[in-house]
Amino acid sequence: MKIDRRRFLQAVAILGALLAYATIVLGGTVRGMDAGLACPDWPLCHGHVVPDLGDPLVAVEYAHRLVAALTTLFLLLTLIVAFVWFRSDRLLLTFSSASMALLVTQVGFGALTISSNLDWVVVTIHLALGTATFASGLLVAIVARRLPAVGVASPRPIE
Repeated sequence: MKIDRRRFLQAVAILGALLAYATIVLGGTVRGMDAGLACPDWPLCHGHVVPDLGDPLVAVEYAHRLVAALTTLFLLLTLIVAFVWFRSDRLLLTFSSASMALLVTQVGFGALTISSNLDWVVVTIHLALGTATFASGLLVAIVARRLPAVGVASPRPIE
């Protein structure tokens, strides 16, 4: 079975952007429900990988963390695929690297959000980084969608 590398990258990049958006939506839900400290530790929740989800506040905070983990997985996979199969596309590599760097910083601020007891400055930076991660993930997905099919001339000038 031969994999269409271009289509695979496009699918992974689009899913990464969608998951980044879903993470923001769930983060807003966490904030709106005042569930930010429902899991008072990080990366675990009440000392468990999978906490008791009977409490809706814990469930929504845990869902936010799970979707953030999936976002990480898909943005990392996008970066790996870009470096392995599309190394010559500097724009794709730059945006994909930036997305991953923003995400790593975002995750760090997510942990700091908990340890700072929801300090408003940290929460604001966490949200700003989440928005930037989504924007950069969306740019990666757009660039991936514009990649030429194998054997088709590139619409971008050769540098």
